[in-house]
Amino acid sequence: MKIYLIRHGEPDYRAVTEKHYMGYGRDLGGLTPAGIQQAQQCARRPELQQAQVILTSPFTRAMATTLEIARQVAVPVKVELGLHEWQPDRTGTLIENNQQVSQSYAQYKRTPHSRPADFPYPYETADELQARVTAVFDQYVTQYDCIICVTHGEVMSQFVHQDQFDYCEIQSINYPN
Repeated sequence: MKIYLIRHGEPDYRAVTEKHYMGYGRDLGGLTPAGIQQAQQCARRPELQQAQVILTSPFTRAMATTLEIARQVAVPVKVELGLHEWQPDRTGTLIENNQQVSQSYAQYKRTPHSRPADFPYPYETADELQARVTAVFDQYVTQYDCIICVTHGEVMSQFVHQDQFDYCEIQSINYPN
C-alpha cells in the first residue's frame, strides 16, 4: 500500500494561548492563514488524486489541513486517534508548561528507544509511537492501495528517516516495506 504522509500546515496557537489552555488543550490550535494556504497548495498535488481514503490525526491542526485536502481529493476522511503527535507525558497529568514539554522532548531525542528510570516524565518512546501508528496502518493495508495520512513530524520520522519536515511536506512510503 502506498501512503502519502503529510505533515499538517503551520499551526496557530494564539487562541489557545489567550485562553491559557495547557497540555492537550494546546492541541486545539488550528492553522495560520499561511497554514491554510500551504494545505490548499498541497491539495493540488496530482499524486494525491490516487488516494482512496484520507486518514487524519485528531489534533485540530491536522484536521484543518485535511479539510483543505479533502476539498480537492474527493475521498472519504477518517479520523484516527492513533495518528496523534508524540506524547511528552503518556499519563497526561505531569506536564504543566511548555518548558517541561521541551525538557521531555530533549530527553526523548537523546534516548528515543528507552526512558531513563529517573526521568520525571514518562514520554512515549519511538518504538511505542511507531507501534501505535503501525496498528492504524495495519487496519487499512488489505482494503486500500493508496492512502493519504495527515499527521505530525515526529510520526513521519518513524517511517521516513529524517528529523525535520516542512509544513505540508509530502513523503511517500510503501507499507509494509
